Formats: sequence, C-alpha cells, structure tokens
Amino acid sequence: MGETTNREQPLSHAVEARRTTPHFDCTPIPECDLHRILRTGLQAPSGYNLQPWRFVVIESAEQKAKLKVAAMNQTKVEEASAIIVACGDVEAWRRLDAIIEIARQHGINDETGFSKTRSTVTASLTGQYPDAGGFNGDPLVWVNRQVMIALTTMMWMAETLGYDTALMEGFSTSAVHNMLNLPVHIQPVALLALGRLRGADKLYTGRLPVEQTCFRESWGNELRFDLWKETEKRRNST
Repeated sequence: MGETTNREQPLSHAVEARRTTPHFDCTPIPECDLHRILRTGLQAPSGYNLQPWRFVVIESAEQKAKLKVAAMNQTKVEEASAIIVACGDVEAWRRLDAIIEIARQHGINDETGFSKTRSTVTASLTGQYPDAGGFNGDPLVWVNRQVMIALTTMMWMAETLGYDTALMEGFSTSAVHNMLNLPVHIQPVALLALGRLRGADKLYTGRLPVEQTCFRESWGNELRFDLWKETEKRRNST
C-alpha cells in the first residue's frame, strides 16, 4: 500500500489547531493513509466490545454526487477526497457470541464473565433494564454513542496525519439509507469528510469556560485550573 508522505503531528497540536473544513481541493488520499485512519478508528473502545459500527467509504464522483443530494446539497461532500459514512448496527448485540469467541482466541477464558456479559447485554439492549446507561432501552441511542467514539477517533487520526476534516450531521437518514442499500438494522449516524483544505480555514469561534462546563465531585462545585486559564488567555490572544 505504500508509505505515507505525511509526518504525524502530536494529537495535542491537532486538537488545538483543528477547524471544520468549509471546502476541500479533491486531492486523493493515499490508500495507506486511508487504511491507517480506518484501522485506528476500529481500535476504539465500545461497550461489551460489541463494536456496533459499520463504515462505508465513498470516493467515486458518482457516489459523492448522490451523497451530496442526500446531505442537503453541501458542496464539501463532492469536494472531499473521501467521505466516511458512519453507521450503527442496532442488532450488534445478537452477535455477542462471535465477539466472545474472538476474546477466547486472544487468550481470555473467563466463562463466568462471559455468562454475566450475555445476561447484561441481553437485558439492557432489549429494554428489560429501561434505565440502563441512560438510553432507556433504545439500542439506537446506545449504538450512536459507540459509533461516534470510533468516528471521532478516525477524525483525530486524519488530523494528526495532516488532513483536514469535517464532521457532518446534516443529511436525510432515509436518503442515505436508500442510496447505500443499507439493511434495515443498519442506520446512518454521521458523515466524516476527509481531504485537503481549499481556501481559508474557519476562524476559531471559542469555547465555553471551564467554570461553566466542568465541576468537581457534584454539580455546581467549581473545578479550577490556573493552568487552564493561562492556556485560554494565550489562545484568545492569537
């Protein structure tokens, strides 16, 4: 597949510098880099290791044109080098035995733990425990969480390799479902556009202060970091 020509940058730099890319220049992504981005996302953690994510990679002009229509005619869909359509399998829990078998192949032989996992997964993802995990027994809510962990991991891998990205939620679920011929139990969750920036990047729009979003021990107890405040001062001065 060849070696990447990109020098991998630190994740901390990628996080600080990333912006949602408004326009791409259509430059193809080498197969070796695309493989690495996908493989990194597939290493993401998931509840019970069920890995309920499924990904469809769109690179052809024909498919990107169709996806653009389904994605509310956003031009970046056609401009991107590749679009990763992240989907969730709401019936992934039915294949728990296959996941357990993989664990056995990796030297895990905890039959008591496997039995407990089977019981918990069946009960929580079929509505027997409606308050489990805060998703009210709705497997799609649970699946969406898992899928976004993997897709975000792919996004950061792409950014560290020097690519530009745009996470997209603006699309017709039914239209994407139909154009990709997805089975009934596979549902589109989000799109990730990958490529090289064309033109100016978006300006930094700022973030809410830590005092409004993070608390210590319980709600309302301020979580103070002097270092955090210094970081915010430097960022806002640039």
